[in-house]
Amino acid sequence: MLPQIGSELRILSASIDDPFRRVLHDYEHFFCSDLLPGVPPGKELEERVFCQDLEKLTFPDRSFDVVITEDVLEHVKYHEKAFREAHRVLSDSGVHIFTVPFVFDQPTIVRFDTEKDLLLLPPEYHDDSLRGRILAYRTFGIDMYELLEKIGFRTVVSFSTFKDLGCGIVDSYVFVSRKRE
Repeated sequence: MLPQIGSELRILSASIDDPFRRVLHDYEHFFCSDLLPGVPPGKELEERVFCQDLEKLTFPDRSFDVVITEDVLEHVKYHEKAFREAHRVLSDSGVHIFTVPFVFDQPTIVRFDTEKDLLLLPPEYHDDSLRGRILAYRTFGIDMYELLEKIGFRTVVSFSTFKDLGCGIVDSYVFVSRKRE
């Protein structure tokens, strides 16, 4: 269940090139962001469109009721920082809605040691409309639930039969993490 929906539901989508922006761009409480090379984080590119680093968001605490990240956290070098930042900028009982590559029968598959800057497995790249091919540091696994609980979220998953073969997305999992009060 979402926070109380009213005329002032504050939403942040961590993409400037997705359907959420196309549909909600006129909604005055919708904000979007992306990390753009050469642009300082926090810079407003146009009204309610920002350059943001998910590991160090420049928004104040409790700025949003909903944070949306679609297939981005596997590309964030320090994903735990990004989850903590989403938690920080959410209002009390706010929700982080996200999609990530996920395996239910094993722990997170780490492809790249972010501390040592060392490739551990053959690289996996995903296409990105703004940056081309980008490295996936990991495929999340069942241990993600424990991490989210430790941060202060209660998480449920919704199974989808969505397919976008052009982007390689098949049967996505949509996670909804509610900030615990």
